[in-house]
Amino acid sequence: MANTNGNVYPVLGINAQNQVFGVDSNNNIHTLSNEGFAQVIAISENGTIWAISTDPISGGAQLSWSIGDGNWTPVSNDPGAVLLTGSQLDGALYYTESQTLWTIQTNGEGEQIGQMPEVQSLDYGGGYLWMVAPVVPDGDACLQFTPNDGIFNWKPFAGLPEPSSISVNYMGDCYGVDEFSPVYYSSDGTNTGSDGSGATGSALEITFKNTYYVLSTNGNENGNDVLIWEDVNGGTFVSAGFQAIQVLGTYYLAGS
Repeated sequence: MANTNGNVYPVLGINAQNQVFGVDSNNNIHTLSNEGFAQVIAISENGTIWAISTDPISGGAQLSWSIGDGNWTPVSNDPGAVLLTGSQLDGALYYTESQTLWTIQTNGEGEQIGQMPEVQSLDYGGGYLWMVAPVVPDGDACLQFTPNDGIFNWKPFAGLPEPSSISVNYMGDCYGVDEFSPVYYSSDGTNTGSDGSGATGSALEITFKNTYYVLSTNGNENGNDVLIWEDVNGGTFVSAGFQAIQVLGTYYLAGS
């Protein structure tokens, strides 16, 4: 997959001023929006960056997209969003205050997938969509997944875990936070385990497409520390050298 659009940056983030930024392979930070712009960001496979802005509308907040050049295009006629994930090509999926899940593309086309009560989090990767939501209305929330094929046959993960943050990598496997520690959930629906040396007990959020990052519980007025997985001597999380209020790994591939 080529490093196009936002995928030219290995990682994106939102700083304490609600400003989107990208971090290049030399760890230089590039601002990609005005201050006060974004509360949530997500990335599509082709590097399109999607944002839930700070501008409220009826069903949540305004959606916008960018190719990573600092220019943002609002989505016209969207019902507002409270949750967001990138998807295939330039697409995204979002969830509204009225508890409906929608698709959207940069050309403005999209459709309502259906009513889905009490979704807590969702993320896409590797052809799979994962979410934390009740299996039945008014039931307990748990981790579920489905191929993102338009049929959406949701399958609860074995043991019905309820991670507080999830991210799905390019292989379709899910990573989450349980009791402030990173955990791995395989797309086979059963295999799981601890996955967080160096971040055990201190993980607030997790993000993994091609590179594995954690937003740490350690922070200050400038944001929370970001950690990156260093795959040496068995692997551990180390400081990534910057702070954020949200961190988002991209599909960046070194040397592409």
